Amino acid sequence: MNMTDRAVLTAEQLKIAQQPWEARTLVTAEAGSGKTFCLIHRLVYLVEEEGLEAADLLVLSFSRAAVREIRDRLAVHGGYAQDVDVRTFDSYATWVLAETDPDGSWQSTDYDGRIRAATDLIRKSEDASDLLKDLRHVVVDEVQDLVEERADLVKAVMEKVDGGFTLLGDPAQGIYSFQIKNREERIRGAAALYEWIRGAYDGDLIEASLTENFRARTAEAQVARAFGPPLGLPDADYRAIQRNLRTELLAHEGGYLGSLTDAVPVLQEVTSPTAVLCRNNGEALLISREFHRHGVSHRLQRAAQDRVIPKWVAEIFLRFDWPRPSRADVMNLLESTRLGDELTADLAWDLIKRVDGSPHNRAALDLNAVRRNLARGTVPDELVRQAQTNLVVSTIHRVKGLEFDQVVVVDPGDASDDPVDQAESARTLYVAMTRPRDRLLWVKPVSSLSKAHLKQIADDRWAECGYGKYRNSRFGMEVRGSDVHSEDPAGTLGYLSDPERIQSYLFEKVPDGAPVSLIRLDESDHQAPPRYAIQHEGIHIGITSESFGWALHRTLKVGPKWRVRRWPQRIEYVRVDSVETIVGSEAAGANAGLGEFGVWLRPRINGLGGFVWGDKERA
Repeated sequence: MNMTDRAVLTAEQLKIAQQPWEARTLVTAEAGSGKTFCLIHRLVYLVEEEGLEAADLLVLSFSRAAVREIRDRLAVHGGYAQDVDVRTFDSYATWVLAETDPDGSWQSTDYDGRIRAATDLIRKSEDASDLLKDLRHVVVDEVQDLVEERADLVKAVMEKVDGGFTLLGDPAQGIYSFQIKNREERIRGAAALYEWIRGAYDGDLIEASLTENFRARTAEAQVARAFGPPLGLPDADYRAIQRNLRTELLAHEGGYLGSLTDAVPVLQEVTSPTAVLCRNNGEALLISREFHRHGVSHRLQRAAQDRVIPKWVAEIFLRFDWPRPSRADVMNLLESTRLGDELTADLAWDLIKRVDGSPHNRAALDLNAVRRNLARGTVPDELVRQAQTNLVVSTIHRVKGLEFDQVVVVDPGDASDDPVDQAESARTLYVAMTRPRDRLLWVKPVSSLSKAHLKQIADDRWAECGYGKYRNSRFGMEVRGSDVHSEDPAGTLGYLSDPERIQSYLFEKVPDGAPVSLIRLDESDHQAPPRYAIQHEGIHIGITSESFGWALHRTLKVGPKWRVRRWPQRIEYVRVDSVETIVGSEAAGANAGLGEFGVWLRPRINGLGGFVWGDKERA
């Protein structure tokens, strides 16, 4: 770390960055206080001044956005620190499992299951412990969001590493406590993990704070700052804080945009990063649908667990019929392929080489290894980043760690009398109001459903459920990215078409955000859920999964004795989130003429779909 670097660090940041490698440091970093900047300089100091190698360090963070930012900043800084291993907790757990139990049953489990399995291996398996034995310093970002499985994973890692650590977080921003089963612990949020850290390292723990704000550039963007310290206390008055935060939001002069419809002309013209933030995904889906109806271009933010492989990866598999194409051949393909605005052919090559697991063999790409790791989910977090747009619609949870020039908060209303709701409402509103750099705006809650209300059904899927005389009616349901069949290529199941032509059509003709309709393939009404073709401009580009059919069945089954006898003819208001690379059956791919690897494209769809029954629309 040179003198120029020291000059740009504040005294608070310098104290943290220049701790010796064996120091065990817990940092409380307020929103916008330069936490990531400080983290980068901490890593650089450990490598350049303390003499650690990149392999001695591990950085874990909650979100892919944070991982991407850390990697990008390290790359700009240069030096050996840019080779430090930076991962999300989910990615790290998957890596541990792939290294120590490559053929285990974990491959068919969700991320929570993988984290539990990885934690168990770290504590019980010598092979897993060996992966950590050479680590000398662990950096953990966003520790306030570590609850349940992820908190246990970090504890297991810290117990195995005989060295230093730097933990950074802010209890006031702990918005994932809803995952905690115990109600009292949900209210306390991150307090349990903080207590464990202080107890486990009593007498050896250094505590530090970052309090200066570097994000907010205007007075209106700073109105929530003062609420951070009291909100982070274990005995915070959550009800009063939530009420006062909301008062500040609504009282801001010039920040009121009216209803969502009133706000449309303003939001159609945004030219800088802007987010519309709300409490739950049902509301986000409804806002997105209204924006599409009014022609407002935007992106619906994905969940952190959605790891979407870009379509250019499938293009490599579909173009080459031998397992080890040369770097020159792959680069020629990448240079002639649309990679997206933020990616060059050189960066794409570096990413795909990280997937094949042999970065030192730069002469060729091992497609069998790439396929294997794609199927396991062991891919760089940067590979699955979502495309950037000026306007984002999101829940507050999904923009954790992000910032925008302008933020439009959907008025959350007052918290209920439930203490759990009061705590979670206060924290989420604080996080929302600390995202903007310049403008903090707000709109009324969305209330455009005249005959229905949004309700979560059995699998936490949102549905439009009627009330009053329409109480037995269902008008629509949430459509998810996983609702598209993936085991067989489009055109080989449910309807027959040329799979190769569909793949070309998906790559060249189906843009992100394109409207699609779900068309029922089986016209007879019976109790077994039907499949739906996904239609784009009259062309079938995929079919729905079997699990989607049963989700539709649960939505239409309004009571335990209710028999579903009719199915929607069509489902409208569905959009293409992206065209993604997926790994399916190798035999199915070969039979369809798509090569021997079992890798192809499918549309990933989302939206609050509206049911159409016969010729009469019901949504």
